[in-house]
Amino acid sequence: MADTLHGACHCGAIGVALEVDAAGGLSPRHCGCSFCQKHGSLYVSAPGARLAVTLAEPERVSRYAFGHETATFLVCGRCGVVACATSEIDGRLYAVMNANLLSPPLAVDRARVPVADYEAEDVPERLVRRRQRWIGNVTIVER
Repeated sequence: MADTLHGACHCGAIGVALEVDAAGGLSPRHCGCSFCQKHGSLYVSAPGARLAVTLAEPERVSRYAFGHETATFLVCGRCGVVACATSEIDGRLYAVMNANLLSPPLAVDRARVPVADYEAEDVPERLVRRRQRWIGNVTIVER
């Protein structure tokens, strides 16, 4: 049985709907890179999940890539919230979503959530990890 979790950035320019198997659950984690640490993101993913991202105000959404440029962060240009990171691998879009968008908030002890360090990965390792752990069914709709 699947649960659908909904949320949005602070101003509502970016909305999300995450459909996840209730039995499979999510794997919350903090990314240790300076960008994610400065934004306080709490990422969730589940390989069998479905993520629908709605850009209610596409002109307000910034896309940011850094480092290896294998991931693109969707950032609201009005309120500054990071909604998700996407990565296109072999023609398929993968994503991790910032759980801070969810309403109601995800019930997790944030102090116990692991901080992941991906700095030692090379690009092929990074893409393999994303294929295995990130959400593999992602749609982005502009309204």
